[in-house]
Order: sequence, then structure tokens, then C-alpha cells
Amino acid sequence: MMGMAPRLKGLSAVYAVVPEGFGEVMDILVTGRPETVMRDLAGLGYGGVELNIADPFRFDPSTYRRLARSNGLEIAAISTGLSRALLGVSLAHPVEGVRRRSLEAFKRYIEVASQLDSEVVVVGIARGSCGGDCGGARERLRASLETLSDLAKSYGVVLAVEPINRYEIDLVNTVGEALDLIEGLDSTGLLVDTFHSTLEEPSPYQAVVEAGGRMVHLHVADSNRRAPGLGIIDWARIARALRRVGYAGYASVEARVMPDYRGQLEIAARTLSALLE
Repeated sequence: MMGMAPRLKGLSAVYAVVPEGFGEVMDILVTGRPETVMRDLAGLGYGGVELNIADPFRFDPSTYRRLARSNGLEIAAISTGLSRALLGVSLAHPVEGVRRRSLEAFKRYIEVASQLDSEVVVVGIARGSCGGDCGGARERLRASLETLSDLAKSYGVVLAVEPINRYEIDLVNTVGEALDLIEGLDSTGLLVDTFHSTLEEPSPYQAVVEAGGRMVHLHVADSNRRAPGLGIIDWARIARALRRVGYAGYASVEARVMPDYRGQLEIAARTLSALLE
């Protein structure tokens, strides 16, 4: 008798943790007072929150641990993209000093993830760009990941390299490129984002299947980057692909916040119920 396919842990949403005076953040990130946001997430049936932390050196894990626990939420992942805007983090940077400081930032992210009982640290746009030398950038990124992967393993954390579409970054755009990059690395896997894969892959469904067992995290947004259900992605088909590869993590909403985050997350929760069945 065949066993049942694993189920997802639940839904989460990506929340921006920024210092006072940071300014506007990307419109795909939930913002607001953390106590209010976490209460709303729990009320909408979400099981987790993904923290995109702009400055890991000025972040108090105990506060967010307490808020998450009091609302029955897990920390689904630690995201790092805002550090590129605030701190200039770039794991592929050609200047050794910048790359060294970037590694220190990621080492702190790994420590924070461990302190929050989170298993995933996202390597997104903070990996850096080609800067006119994609071959060299890829080698530098690989070297950085080798360093970080060993540390992540010691903390029980996994790095999640996210293929991002070519209009936003020119380094690691597809699942295939990401798989080549992380070949042979322990504690390093892939994050599949349904929006990015709609732009870069034959289909977002094939992207999930190609990532297979190396997939450790999932971002969800529809084909137009609005909430799931407001574009042309077939979410039942996404659910079947996830079951096929045995993915059992969180589905984390990272979509344009329109008109407000509560409305966005309500729509996403209704649409994504098929992923949780």
C-alpha cells in the first residue's frame, strides 16, 4: 500500500523588519506593527510568518520569538533581501572587503534563524549581481555558499537559493542554474517562487518538479505578482506538483500588497486551500 503524500506545513507571509527611518520597502512585503501583523496572520488561518530582516545585527530575536509564540505562529523562514538595500550585502561582490562583510551578515542570519527555531535562510537578491562578469560572480557566490553551508549545517539550518527573474537580477535566474550552483553542497537547497518561475521557466509547475528534492522553501504569488487567485496560475496543478516532489514546508505569500495586506492575504488563503488538503 502506498503511503500518503506529505502535506504542507501551512501558509505564511513575508513581513518586513526594518529599522526606524528605513523608508519605503518593496510593495511585495507586509508592513505594520509586528504585534498587529502577527495577530492578523493567526486570525486569517496562517501558521507562520517569514521575516525579511534588513539589519540582522540590530535585530532582537527574543521579541519576535515571543510575538510568534503568543499568536501560535512559527517562523517559516528568515529572508535577507532588504540587507542589500540597507547594508549593501552581496555574496558575489568583486571587492573582498564587501564580500567579507556580507558573509558576516549571513552568518548572523543563520544564528538568528537558529534562535527562532527556523530552518530556512533565504539567499535572494542579497547574493549580488554579475557586475559585467557573470562567470566570476558565480564563482564568488559559490565560494560564499560553501563557507555558509558548513556553518548552516552546524546550526541545523538550510540555505535556500532563490532563482529570480532576469528583470530584477542577472545572477541565477532559473532552477537549472540554481541546481548547478549548489551541486554537492550540504545544507543548501532551492526556493521556488511561482511568480519568478512563470517568467523564467517553461511553467511554474515544471519548476517545482525540476527542483524536486532540493526544494526547501516556496514563495507564492500569481503570474502578475498579485495574490494567488488573481492571475492565471493553476493552483491545483501547483499542489499536485508539490505533492509529486514531496515538499512539506510552508507556502509563503510574497505578492503585491493590494489594496492592503489583510485583503491580499484573505484572497491568498482562499485560493491556496487546495495546497493544504
